[in-house]
Amino acid sequence: MNYETTWANLNRKLRQSADDNNGLASALFDLENHQRESGFIKDDLKDIRRIVFHHPNNNSYSLRAQVNPKRAKRHNGSGNLALSSEHPNVNDGCFLCRENIKWQQEEKQIGFEIGFGISHYIAFMNPFPLLPNHVVIASPTHRTQELMLFHDNEQNQELALMLNDLCELAKRLPDYIGFYNGVGAGASIPGHFHFQFFQRAPDLPQFPLEERNFSDVGCDSTTTLVENYPIQVFKWTGELSEVVATATAWITNFVETSEFERQQLTANFIATTSKTSKAVTLYFVPRHRLKQFWNGNAGIVGGLEILGEIVLASNEECDLVAKNIMNFDFIERALSRVSSPFF
Repeated sequence: MNYETTWANLNRKLRQSADDNNGLASALFDLENHQRESGFIKDDLKDIRRIVFHHPNNNSYSLRAQVNPKRAKRHNGSGNLALSSEHPNVNDGCFLCRENIKWQQEEKQIGFEIGFGISHYIAFMNPFPLLPNHVVIASPTHRTQELMLFHDNEQNQELALMLNDLCELAKRLPDYIGFYNGVGAGASIPGHFHFQFFQRAPDLPQFPLEERNFSDVGCDSTTTLVENYPIQVFKWTGELSEVVATATAWITNFVETSEFERQQLTANFIATTSKTSKAVTLYFVPRHRLKQFWNGNAGIVGGLEILGEIVLASNEECDLVAKNIMNFDFIERALSRVSSPFF
């Protein structure tokens, strides 16, 4: 059976799974099983350790570390690059372009095509997962991860569409966390637009950021700002369309009135949906694209780190735990290095 036939047959089964069972989450669970059986995913997450550190004077505040040595290999990709001379090398071998995936992964990697409204994406399993059912939900066409709003203030329609898609996916995946990492804010493949989603860990479903208090910023009744956190984070909660409309208007005004050089402005967005109330929560983190690392010129701060879980991948980073250097204060200082207080 050729690759295109295998792709089409699996997508047909996944769509049926979504219709018969628990929607998109069921289809992604079946996709993960298929990708493990095909040999594309080799990491079963058993080597990952998650360590919680509480504030020395306030036990209700926590930050945590994920010891994940296999994650250090992600920048090399998981494909067979030696085959590039024998196959079309589209967009410099981009790992999210379907034309490259076929030969890079030796026909093992299959994506699930997702469509809603005017938007279309392909869900690919992440070969270097951070948490269960870690998927990259990518544009089917090669387009930049750059958010043009930060260069042209008339581009708020682009922002609204991106936020709507992120929140719509979060609404369809109520037990997941989804995020967009901007260029210079954790995006590992800046040339190809994508989101990342993963299931909450059964033992630690809530993230440190979600446990913090948020207070009104004073300009309206819906925009709130995190308290006592090493990174500035804004939040909106409510019905999907209202959250997207309010956040788009507020961020557009924020960009227009900010004195910061717009070409250096980037961001993280995180979205999740309550299983009980069905309310959507959207987080916005303004970032300076030259402040990307918590560990000198290494240790990228992306969506998971913003949530309060710092990933330790290199030998040097993992040694911070082994040598008892890692603690709450260490993580707080590390995350504060990328904070860009614009408000």
